[in-house]
Amino acid sequence: MPDKTRAPSSALRPSQASAAELIAGGSQIAIPAKQPLGELTQAPVAEYALSASPAQIDSEESCLLEWAAKNHRVFPSEEIASFEQQAGPQGGGSEHDAWVVMGKGGKVVIRRTINDSYGFRFSSPFQYLRRMAEFSAQVPSAAVRFLGVSRNTRGNGVIWTVQPYIEGTHPTQAELVADLASQGWRPAGSLHNHLVFEHAPSAIRMHDVHAGNFIRQKNGALIPIDVFFEGLPTAPS
Repeated sequence: MPDKTRAPSSALRPSQASAAELIAGGSQIAIPAKQPLGELTQAPVAEYALSASPAQIDSEESCLLEWAAKNHRVFPSEEIASFEQQAGPQGGGSEHDAWVVMGKGGKVVIRRTINDSYGFRFSSPFQYLRRMAEFSAQVPSAAVRFLGVSRNTRGNGVIWTVQPYIEGTHPTQAELVADLASQGWRPAGSLHNHLVFEHAPSAIRMHDVHAGNFIRQKNGALIPIDVFFEGLPTAPS
């Protein structure tokens, strides 16, 4: 169970999170996803592919919102409205809203969870943070960093993250499958309506494998931007 008694150790901030910090690309507020996770619990967190109970989701959400308030990482509703007015076109998909903004170091993608969910409907906040931490450890060039939380119009929690904007184009699905095959990845069925690939030498599974979740850079490198992994030998330190 989440440990609500642990004192937050992240650097103190003078005020809650702001629209200006989002518009600036989150450079002043971004921290590794493993940081809040490590401060919130020392208990093992289930892999993202596993289902969490509604009670577990509610308990973890309460802990995360409490932690964020203590650490001044809550975006008030008026700040969210201000960001939406300034940020430009909104994109995203079934799990996130997304905006491309110009940060101090270049373009970044600001994302927030949607639909009263933490990615998938059966996933908990801590599972979502573990997903971000593991993805960042496996794909450091596209590492996802934690910004803060807010509440949606129904009062449910929302997690905000930032990721580098990867320049390039999406491959076709056939190109993606062929490229992954050359790296030892093979199709391994589907789960919750998304494709799963398994890395034969290690038995690690990569979920949500579709062309829209990969970018081909000019140098030919294929970069995943929104997949998650199952069966990693250890969680990132």
